[in-house]
Amino acid sequence: MWEHILVVLFGGLLLGFLSFFVVSTQMSFAASGIAHAMFGGMAFALALGFNPKVGGVLAGVLMGVGVYVFGGRFPRDAVIGILFAFFMSIGAIALRFYSGYSDVLWSYMFGSVALSSVLDGVALAGFSAVTVLISGWHPLRLFLFNADIAASEGVPVGLLHMLLVALLTFGIMFSLNTFGSILTSAMVIAPALIAFSVSKGFFTSFLLSGGVSLALSLFGYALAFAFDLPFGATTGVLVSSAVGLIFVLKRVLKW
Repeated sequence: MWEHILVVLFGGLLLGFLSFFVVSTQMSFAASGIAHAMFGGMAFALALGFNPKVGGVLAGVLMGVGVYVFGGRFPRDAVIGILFAFFMSIGAIALRFYSGYSDVLWSYMFGSVALSSVLDGVALAGFSAVTVLISGWHPLRLFLFNADIAASEGVPVGLLHMLLVALLTFGIMFSLNTFGSILTSAMVIAPALIAFSVSKGFFTSFLLSGGVSLALSLFGYALAFAFDLPFGATTGVLVSSAVGLIFVLKRVLKW
C-alpha cells in the first residue's frame, strides 16, 4: 500500500507543477489533447507489438510539434482538435486488428493505483525534482510571463515551447499508470487555476499549484480507499468540485 501512496503523492506533485506551466502559457487545451493523443499512440503501438509507452510518448511529441508548426498558420484550437481526433482515430482503428489482452490499455485511460510500483514512484519523484530546478531558469520564467517580451530579449521561444511539450509529455506518461488519461487532463489544468485564484507571485503560485494537486490526489486516494471506489473517477470529481468551489467562494467574497 505504501508504494501506492508514494506514487499518488509524487504524481500529484508533478502534475501540479506541470499545471503551472500549462496554465501560464495558455496550453490547457493542448495539454488535454496531448494526454488523449498519447492514448491513441499507445493503442497503435500495442497493436504493432511494441511497448505502448513508446507509442504514447511518440504521439505526445508529434502532437506538440504539430500544434507548434501549424498553430501559427491556423487557429491553434482548430489544429489541436484535428490532431486529437487523428491520433484517437488511429488508435481505435489499430485496436480493431488487435486480438490480445487490452485491459491494461484501458487502465491507462481511467487509471489504476494497483498498476503502480515503487519504480513509478521513484521516476515521478525524480521528474518532480527536475521540474522544480527548471522552474528557476530565468529564460523560462520570462517566457512564461510573456512570450513576446521573451522573444524580444533574444530568448529561444520555439525551443522553450518544445521543452515544455517534452516535460508535459513525459510527465503525463509517468502518471498514466496511476492517474489515467482523463484524470491527468484535469490535473494539468485545475491546480494552477486554483493557485492563481489566491496567489499572484511566480514561485508562490508554482509551489501552491503543486501543493493543491498533492492535497487533492491524496484526499482522492483516501476517499477511494475508504469507500472502495476507482481512484481516477473519485479524484476527478474531487478536482472538478474544488475548482467550482473556489469559483463560488470568489464570487461570494466579491459580492
